[in-house]
Amino acid sequence: MIKSYSQKQKAKTHFNLIMIMISSRNHLSAFLLLSVVIAAGIFVVNNTPQADALSLSNDGGLNRRDILIGGSAAAAAAANFPFASWASGNDKAAPIAILGASGRTGALCVASCLRRGLPVKALTRSGTWPPAKTDLKAVGYDGDATPSNPLLTIEACDVKNAESLMASLAGCRAVIYAASASKNGGNSKEIDGDGVIAAGESCLKNKVGRYIVLSSGGTTRPNSLGFRFTEMAVAGIMTNKRLGEVGVANAFAKDGKSSSSYTIVRPGGLDEPKQNIILGPSALEITQGDVLAGFVSRADVAEAALELALSSVPNVQNTAFELYYGNKVVPVDRKYKKYYADPDNEVVARLHGDSYEELFKGIQSNYDYLVDP
Repeated sequence: MIKSYSQKQKAKTHFNLIMIMISSRNHLSAFLLLSVVIAAGIFVVNNTPQADALSLSNDGGLNRRDILIGGSAAAAAAANFPFASWASGNDKAAPIAILGASGRTGALCVASCLRRGLPVKALTRSGTWPPAKTDLKAVGYDGDATPSNPLLTIEACDVKNAESLMASLAGCRAVIYAASASKNGGNSKEIDGDGVIAAGESCLKNKVGRYIVLSSGGTTRPNSLGFRFTEMAVAGIMTNKRLGEVGVANAFAKDGKSSSSYTIVRPGGLDEPKQNIILGPSALEITQGDVLAGFVSRADVAEAALELALSSVPNVQNTAFELYYGNKVVPVDRKYKKYYADPDNEVVARLHGDSYEELFKGIQSNYDYLVDP
């Protein structure tokens, strides 16, 4: 409901802006604006019965007591993690595969690899790359983006086809999943749900060292207005992203002896076209729990995803976290405002750092989301 007449006018303005964002497919930014107005009390979500967030088969959410106990242990252990080592696996000549390389974030992941001199596979449904409308200079790359570049392999791969995935991911050191539902590529169940899981299973079978999934903030909060609104904008997308997260976690847990590991990144609203540049780790904030969010550029998401793909540090393995700029933070739902208001709370740590090593240092492994007390 809307609380007062004056707030009705504000709500109408915000609603129109949200609809513009959705029409331009900037769904995450629409989600963040919804979070802002919820936090401000302009919109109030009624407590109607709705399914709880899909949980991992081993009840992957942690309650407050678990967080307080596990958090201190993780902090103590983090000091001993070998942050000087960022190579995942022994074969540094093996390529990093980017699924969804024709998308705006996926294309920047490819360009980030090329800028660093890393061999990379740009995997797209059509087998063509780069996309015409993506400025690779956003991540500082202005070099050869054609098949003549010996570091670049451009290949057709359909995430809806298990054989195609197995063939394309064979011999890769890491995989970044940056694909999402599109008009021509497939619906949210096919791409954001089943495709994410199928790619993870292919990573396990091919013994790929690292699997990075670019998901979305708020996937574990089905009662939030942001979840509901985004779900309407792209049919079932938040539910299927969550199903993809759970499916990946369960697949890797089932294959307990594997040397492969995954990381689920839940970016905030994508701050574009206003800003699509690299601000770097010092501008970023990481939390775990899916209770806070913010805006972030695709360029910084691509950079962070690549750092994670290269990382062999134990605490970033088999876990999930949220990523956004530290100066634009909002609660995912109004009831989580306390974690925003108190940056030093003992339940949801707000991580910062001047380097990626420092930024990632406080991440807890084997984490999914915060269960409401």
